[in-house]
Amino acid sequence: MWDREKELTYTGVPEWHAVYTIQLGELVQSGVFDWNSELLNWSDAAFDYEQYERVCAYFLDRFEFREISLVPFYEWAKRLRYKLVYELMPKYKPLYEAFESGINPLADYDEYYKEREITSAYPETMLSGNSDYASDGKDIENERIRLGNVTEREQQYMDGFRAVDTALLDELECMFVCMYTSNVNGL
Repeated sequence: MWDREKELTYTGVPEWHAVYTIQLGELVQSGVFDWNSELLNWSDAAFDYEQYERVCAYFLDRFEFREISLVPFYEWAKRLRYKLVYELMPKYKPLYEAFESGINPLADYDEYYKEREITSAYPETMLSGNSDYASDGKDIENERIRLGNVTEREQQYMDGFRAVDTALLDELECMFVCMYTSNVNGL
């Protein structure tokens, strides 16, 4: 007989089957990996503490079963912190600030105005429909140009959308071995 309650609460026995180095989840479970340690804490470089905590949680969720790319752990952890503090956050902090200020990629249109003013001492060449002579002439042309429409902007947004946190974590992929391991035999 199927026991729904048991299935929902059963988490299994944590097993780690790293082939090359060690999996992040094993480091977390053993207490070696801790974002609050002096070795890993990058909160001073983060946009704000909320962003720091969110990215740390996403990081652990995303890479829990991945093997770190460098051993020993100390060298890998120093490289991870260096990458976050000195390479990534200077690039991503302005993006977080822009989204905090409330940019809306669907509301902002590529729009500009173009104006041209022509003055001439021989305005009869500018007059249309009649060739009456005037001593001086001026012609002004205004144009408002709006690129794209709402549907195109929405499609462009959907095709190119990546959350800032996701883009940040994508750049940390290099900190892990580029394969997943399901068991010791690789099956």
